[in-house]
Amino acid sequence: MTNSLRYWQRRYKLIAVLLGVTPYLAYWFLEFSAGPSLSSEVWRSVALVTAFWSLNNLLVLVYFEYGNRTIKATVLQHDNAEKAREIAQRDLESLLNGVPYMLGYWDKSLHNRFSNKAYANWFSVEPKILLGKHISTLLSPQRLKTSMSLINKALNGEHCEYLVKLRNKSEDRPTHILVQYLPDFANGEVSGFYAIGQDISEKYRAEQNLILRTKLLELASEIAHVASIVIEPTTGEVQLTPEAQRLLHSTNESFADAGAFCRQFVCTTQQALVEHNIHLAVKQQSSLSIEFQTNDGQMHFGCSGESVIIQDKPSYLMCLMDITESTHAKTRLIEAKERADQLTAAKSQFVATMSHEIRNPLHTILGLCNLLNDQCDTETQQDLTEKLKYCTEDLVDLLTNSLDSFRLDRGELHFENSEFDLWSLIYNLSNHLYGGAKNHDLELRIELKGKIHRHWIGDAFRIKQMVGNLISNACKFTETGHIHLIIEQLSANLLLFTVNDTGPGIPKDSVKNLFDQLAQSTPSTARLYGGSGLGLNLVKSLVEHIGGTIQITSSEGSGTSATLNVPLTPSKKEDTETLKLLNAQAIQLAVSHPQCDKHARDMLEGMTCRIVDQGAALLITDRTETAHAHLDAHPDHRALILPGANGHLQTTNHPDYSHRTFLAQGPLQPAVIVKWLQSLQVTAGGKNLSAQTQPPTELVVLLVEDVKMTRTVIKTLLNRRGIQCIEAENGQKAVEIIQAQGDTIDFVLMDINMPVLNGIDATLQIRSDYRYGNLVVYALTGEDESTTTHSRDWSVFDKVLSKPLKMPTLEALLDTHRATKAPEPYSQQ
Repeated sequence: MTNSLRYWQRRYKLIAVLLGVTPYLAYWFLEFSAGPSLSSEVWRSVALVTAFWSLNNLLVLVYFEYGNRTIKATVLQHDNAEKAREIAQRDLESLLNGVPYMLGYWDKSLHNRFSNKAYANWFSVEPKILLGKHISTLLSPQRLKTSMSLINKALNGEHCEYLVKLRNKSEDRPTHILVQYLPDFANGEVSGFYAIGQDISEKYRAEQNLILRTKLLELASEIAHVASIVIEPTTGEVQLTPEAQRLLHSTNESFADAGAFCRQFVCTTQQALVEHNIHLAVKQQSSLSIEFQTNDGQMHFGCSGESVIIQDKPSYLMCLMDITESTHAKTRLIEAKERADQLTAAKSQFVATMSHEIRNPLHTILGLCNLLNDQCDTETQQDLTEKLKYCTEDLVDLLTNSLDSFRLDRGELHFENSEFDLWSLIYNLSNHLYGGAKNHDLELRIELKGKIHRHWIGDAFRIKQMVGNLISNACKFTETGHIHLIIEQLSANLLLFTVNDTGPGIPKDSVKNLFDQLAQSTPSTARLYGGSGLGLNLVKSLVEHIGGTIQITSSEGSGTSATLNVPLTPSKKEDTETLKLLNAQAIQLAVSHPQCDKHARDMLEGMTCRIVDQGAALLITDRTETAHAHLDAHPDHRALILPGANGHLQTTNHPDYSHRTFLAQGPLQPAVIVKWLQSLQVTAGGKNLSAQTQPPTELVVLLVEDVKMTRTVIKTLLNRRGIQCIEAENGQKAVEIIQAQGDTIDFVLMDINMPVLNGIDATLQIRSDYRYGNLVVYALTGEDESTTTHSRDWSVFDKVLSKPLKMPTLEALLDTHRATKAPEPYSQQ
């Protein structure tokens, strides 16, 4: 209809022209053809007809003009409606294509009349292609057969829905689609149905997960004996879930308030506290965590609570858990821990007591060895005494390692951070270990590689203990050859100690187990060489405690190498006198072994000594014959004789050379060279400085020691140095002696662990007397050096000394007190 209206609208002007021109054309044609033959009446009639005709055409034109305008308005209205329909259809299609649902319309013949793009996403069929197609082209025969019963219900006017599982190519998991069939009614009859498909995969998985979690929660609650209790904050009513009723053996589902609940289930002694905590938590909407025991005392419960929203209503939820077994286990554990602590304390006391009791005789033996060594007339006697001393020191080291391992396990081992001299540390270490190397017919070499800082800050005892353990191990497992200790400064704050040996080596698969406590590389190792297996484990624990590392590399038949990285802080101290002494000397080397010669040259250069090939007044050699020949040729020269091949000590009994030679009792090292150079200092007249010294000042010492043998050894050492010694067997006796003759005593050597009155309490009593408050009291202890400077109880002493008294320590003490007591030199006025 719209097209026909537009057709006549286009022809309106042509019709209007024809209607307007036709009357005049007819009149003109009549006048032209028959004008003269017609009468005036006829022409008037013709004119009247023409006028009426024109009027009629005019009316027709007016009618057509009105109709044209109506047509124009109708066409315009129709165009606007068509545009609005197209826009609405486009918007609807965009909307329907944008929703994630599958939307389609199927008529009664099951042909598609509409589908959105979701169909294309799921079935790979474009809506334009699907339009007018039968539903069988979309669904597989099996799916169609399954769906037909529901489609028939929809065509009969029923709303149907079912769940379909689809496999989406873009996802590994299946997609769950909820399909709904909605019948379309027209004039009371079903003309088709709408098919709506909604992706409910997330919802489906969430529901399944919720079902699973609910079942697991129910199962866990049943297994773990957990239940829920809900409290209504406004009324205070307590609701018990079925699990709570079962757990509490309660027949009541609810209680009026928390007080009624507590009176029913909580023991009398805890009712008030539990009720108060519950009321406070509910009121403040805060967390709750309490434990209580039931009235019958048979069960224990743990209760935790939080403020929650249940069905849009504020509530307080408490979870109740049966902790009866865990409470009993905790009680048993506490009791077991208390018993273990008591046993550990008793064990610690036993270890401390045994340490003191064992160390005392061992240190006494060491003191006796020192005394015997001074009185030995033959080299054989001296050698046997040194072997006895070495074995005793070995026992002391074993005891120290055992005690330190025990302290490490308990976290009671202390570390010192004080200044020490690396040269002295190496010297003391070599003197202690050289006996082991000699007994095994080994050569012990010490090499300072490159320039090394001399003074450091750290725990010198622990460093000596770690390196000493490595060398002791090497001595134990190496029968012939040499033990080589190399010290190297890797950086400003890191020292590297390397111990190489020529022993049998260790299998590669056994190296990783060497640091285990009480471990040996192989069972045969324990049978052949013995040993406790504590050394390397202790070294690893000690070096890691101070931030260092240890590494063992070895293979069977090629020896073993142990490297120890020790972080330390360098000290700013400089021994200027020693530096002047070293720089002032020129030294000639005559060492036969090429490698030993190289080590000696590197060491002397690192000490800033001048090395010359010949003409020097000082000679270092490892052959007695070379030293004698050189001294014969140069009467004013001096020689340092090192141990010979395989570490054998050199001897020179000839009186012509005894005062001109210095026999090294161990490998060449900086401290040995310094001691040799210091012994060579003479006056301008050529006599020793010691020859002009005054007789030593006489001192009086009070020795307090409960072991008589130890008193005998220390008293003998003091008497041989011209010291008068007063003895006391316990602290009480020492206090009495001080009160009687304290003015005549210069200092006190006080043992710590003694019967009647121990050394600490005795010292406190002595210092409580204002007359002897400043009397110098030195503590004597059988414990090792690692604990002699850390106990706060020992702060009453001026200094703590370990037994047996070492000769350098004793001489330094005596020199200090002689200097303070020596009379002023007489001057004539």
